[in-house]
Amino acid sequence: MANEGCAKAGDSPFSSDKHAQLILAQINKMRNGQHFCDVQLQVGKETFKVHRLVLAASSPYFAALFAGGMKESSKDVVQILGIEAGIFQILLDFIYTGIVNIGVNNVQELIVAADMLQLTEVVNLCCEFLKGQIDPLNCIGIFQFSEQIACHDLLEFTENYIHVHFLEVHSGEEFLALTKDQLIRILRSEELSIEDEYQVFLAAMQWILKDLGKRRKHVVEVLDPIRFPLLPPQRLLKYIEGISDFNLRVALQTLLKEYCEVCKSPKENKFSSFLQTSKVRPRKKARKYLYAVGGWVGAEIGNTIERFDPDENKWEVVGNMAMSRYYFGCCEMQGLIYVIGGISNEGIELRSFEVYDPLSKRWSPLPPMGTRRAYLGVAALNDCIYSIGGWNETQDALHTVEKYSFEEEKWVEVASMKVPRAGMCAVAVNGLLYVSGGRSSSHDFLAPGTLDSVEVYNPHSDTWTEIGNMITSRCEGGVAVL
Repeated sequence: MANEGCAKAGDSPFSSDKHAQLILAQINKMRNGQHFCDVQLQVGKETFKVHRLVLAASSPYFAALFAGGMKESSKDVVQILGIEAGIFQILLDFIYTGIVNIGVNNVQELIVAADMLQLTEVVNLCCEFLKGQIDPLNCIGIFQFSEQIACHDLLEFTENYIHVHFLEVHSGEEFLALTKDQLIRILRSEELSIEDEYQVFLAAMQWILKDLGKRRKHVVEVLDPIRFPLLPPQRLLKYIEGISDFNLRVALQTLLKEYCEVCKSPKENKFSSFLQTSKVRPRKKARKYLYAVGGWVGAEIGNTIERFDPDENKWEVVGNMAMSRYYFGCCEMQGLIYVIGGISNEGIELRSFEVYDPLSKRWSPLPPMGTRRAYLGVAALNDCIYSIGGWNETQDALHTVEKYSFEEEKWVEVASMKVPRAGMCAVAVNGLLYVSGGRSSSHDFLAPGTLDSVEVYNPHSDTWTEIGNMITSRCEGGVAVL
């Protein structure tokens, strides 16, 4: 029969997964037995007998080395420079077996040598190994290494890791060893997972202060990625005042002054880039939390503060007030949480004033108010905190108002409301304070009445003005500004 060995119509092709493995295993045996080896490679003081065809098929580097036009193509001994013999042995074993032993002690040398010899698969395996080893303490080193060898996949991976773990990474020693350009590249990222832009500012300053003599000249360039409009001015001023180096302090004060001038007249100032949209908008990954403070916790008065993380979809306790309290006033100002007054565990109205720092997760006491207040209204306005009205057992509903000045670090009594009220709504809008509703003082043992009146406080003239009443009287209500 003619052509019995040829494929016929309708025949199905079969393949063997083991064929390539068996062939490779056999070729490796030939290498070990030095059969059919047609070239010797001189690496350092070691000599390796190998097959030109096998190496040329494994790597474009060797294919070019053994090509007809190369002077090495006709040589029986070819020298390989720039690689240590032990590392070359590992790579040669991979070429003949498809297996490579990677460890923390050899991965950097392996990846550099594999990249030079164009063994792409080994480079990829080393990258995967490094990805598995990465942590906040070594990620900067891996980032710098991947940039040095131009390994784009690993560079992108480590850069993303740094962004996600920025709060842990910037406190490590490796962070302080970044080059200026590497640091700026990281600080410019929209993807930094931070709680507050102030943390990025502190990280930049930490890098500058590590080697002030050499890095002072980079202060403007390094701080350029910082979104100054998002920084709490009082906190920033306090930080700058604490800088011991005179020249650095002056440079920072000048930067801050320019920023402040820009805020007043952005169109006329050459530093108007401060107010570009990207500068006034929080970074994409800047995490915002929801905090729940004090109040009744079951049948007890609580002193804990809990934080809700939207990314994790869970609450966690992040601190304890010095004093349990309920019916107190609470507000946020420049990244800090303030609680004022309320009623204690013993049922006594309080004058106390505490502040919570989300970065350090610590509560600190502040000067107490002049008057005990529960059911008070609280609002932040013009770098001051106002405690408005409220109630205590000795005076009933209060019409007095106190203002805490951070500059003077004390409470000052300001003009009183026209109507005593407790349980009112208070809010700061457009430089004015609005209070609405609440309940009045009780007389002749009658139940206190709810109020429909609304008053506005002007801090510049220190006066209260009554405006249009609400349709309905309200007490312990809510108010929102849109």
